[in-house]
Amino acid sequence: MTSQSAKWIATGCSLLVLVILALYLATGDLSKGSRFLPRCGFHELTGLYCPGCGNTRASYALLHGDVGSAIGQNAFFVLSLPFLILGAGKTWYAWMSNQKIRLLPFRWKWSYSLVIIGMLVVFTILRNVPALPFSWLAPDRVASNLPVSEHSEPKEDSSLLSEH
Repeated sequence: MTSQSAKWIATGCSLLVLVILALYLATGDLSKGSRFLPRCGFHELTGLYCPGCGNTRASYALLHGDVGSAIGQNAFFVLSLPFLILGAGKTWYAWMSNQKIRLLPFRWKWSYSLVIIGMLVVFTILRNVPALPFSWLAPDRVASNLPVSEHSEPKEDSSLLSEH
């Protein structure tokens, strides 16, 4: 087997795994929980949202074409996803063609990485502030077609509590 055919087999297997995972997530019911979708350990220990909290529900919403709900679950993930996909695609192309390509049209500096890490830290802090407008960054702001996280407590509506 040649190196090139091995790369195509690896690519095919990787795509197959991604499609199976996407189908599993898209057809699943997140409100019932799943033994294959673990809870966030950081949230379980601290009660705070980590930068990745809401990624599963955001992916679920994106697989159903609901970009607004996906942004409501994890805006940082959704906004960075096109860049991650582009970088993965360029890296895959360079790997398959045995070429060195420039992933970016400019020279990456260490300070750019620090800015991105700083943005992620600020996003994480702000999404844990329990006041508007920062609470909009918290992942439990769920659209009607997405299930509520098992971490969120049901909110009581005073109109539903009136005696009949």
